[in-house]
Amino acid sequence: MRAVGYVRISKADRGATEDQQRLSLRQQADTIRAACEAKGWELLRIVEDFALSGNDSERPGFIEVTEAVTSGEADVVVVRHVDRLYRKGWRLLKLVDPVAEGGDGWNVYSVEQAFDTTTPEGWFAFAQFALFGDFERRLTAKRTKLALAQLRKEGKHTGRKSLIPVEVEDRIAALAAEGMSASAIARLLTDERVPRPTTGTARKGEKAARTTVFHWDHSHVLGAIRRAGVRSRAS
Repeated sequence: MRAVGYVRISKADRGATEDQQRLSLRQQADTIRAACEAKGWELLRIVEDFALSGNDSERPGFIEVTEAVTSGEADVVVVRHVDRLYRKGWRLLKLVDPVAEGGDGWNVYSVEQAFDTTTPEGWFAFAQFALFGDFERRLTAKRTKLALAQLRKEGKHTGRKSLIPVEVEDRIAALAAEGMSASAIARLLTDERVPRPTTGTARKGEKAARTTVFHWDHSHVLGAIRRAGVRSRAS
């Protein structure tokens, strides 16, 4: 059987060198090589995606693997863990569903879970794992949402610390209390050239630098109103 391996790491650690970041990729690749050797499969190559999300369908390496399967070059895709392919359960299921049923028709072998979708039993185990992963993520999101709601109820700020001065946010809240809309307040602050401290986009390996802009939109205003309200309830 001809196999193509796939390895992926989601996010680069800015505090580490690229070689350190690629350690996971090398470990995944070694696991795939050993698995193919043990099964007697011909490993055509190992394709990688570096610092790319599993929710991104346009990953260059993933596209290369897709082409290898679609063209018939590869019979099976080998990964160390199924979440290297996709994070969402329905996407994983679509990968292994037959083409005749609207799927992509992949055969997947996951080394860590020992899933081999070339067999009905392996497909069933793969489907269960994909759906359970989705359930677990949804459950975690629900718990996080409830916890954040409780913190806000207690008057605690739950977002990133704002760089906008407290006195500016208090003024925004006062204008909103007088009946001004968020868009109207944003236009006023922009016209008055009220400074809005922010952070720029950092290049890889660098810390984002603080900068000051003079443009406001309604989202900045709404955030300021929310933070002012939290401070008011906490006082």
